Amino acid sequence: MGTKSWGLGPVSLWANQDASDKAARGQTKTESQEEEEGWLKWLNTKPENSVLYVSFGSMNKFPNSQLVEIGHALEGSRNNFIWVVRKNEEEGGGSFLEEFEKRVRKSGKGYLIWGWAPQLLILENAAIGGLVTHCGWNTVVESVNAGLPMVTWPLFAEHFFNEKLVVDVLRIGVPVGAKEWRNWNEFGSEVVSREDIGKAIASLMGGREEDSEMRKRAKKLSVEAKKAIKVGGSSHNNILELIQELHSLKLSKAQPHNNAFY
Repeated sequence: MGTKSWGLGPVSLWANQDASDKAARGQTKTESQEEEEGWLKWLNTKPENSVLYVSFGSMNKFPNSQLVEIGHALEGSRNNFIWVVRKNEEEGGGSFLEEFEKRVRKSGKGYLIWGWAPQLLILENAAIGGLVTHCGWNTVVESVNAGLPMVTWPLFAEHFFNEKLVVDVLRIGVPVGAKEWRNWNEFGSEVVSREDIGKAIASLMGGREEDSEMRKRAKKLSVEAKKAIKVGGSSHNNILELIQELHSLKLSKAQPHNNAFY
């Protein structure tokens, strides 16, 4: 006998429907009001779809050599960017990032957020036109919900499978060319060049006809995702069926059983 299953997603759309929920999603410590107003004020000065969001999740880290390549690729691109970074003290990444931050802040081209970032709020801002991601499942789903195409940079776990879904099946992503699977707490030996990173960014944000079609597909998926949780949508109907199933199961267990032997 098969096991019943109910597709209820995207769960983040159920759970994070107001601004306070979106701001707190994944937060581990209180962010200062001044810091939040800083990135939001900066982002609101940028044109629609002009900013690239760059984040590799809270568990991932890069050696200084890779941070340098990412930094040069972002600074050399035509796009504004928000980069969520972790300072890798053991690799000496701090000094490069601090000088990099001074330059891009002064030019107005970029904004660095150190540590945790309110990703849902950032992705929904009209200025965001795409993102560079490690292809963690939460981020993939949140990107689809927001209708954003992705530069894919898988690192470990199921990331490479998620990349295949985004790039080859949904066709809303451009691969950066990462090939090496690694353990989550290790740097690995692969360093993706600034040239390869820059090409992927240009392909995503360059405004070519194929880029426009990719963006249209992402927007269409966003519409379908939001439709699924509304009354009459597939996820809405499935959760009602799940509740009914649980109710029936409870009633069946409450019924007395005749265990007498004759």
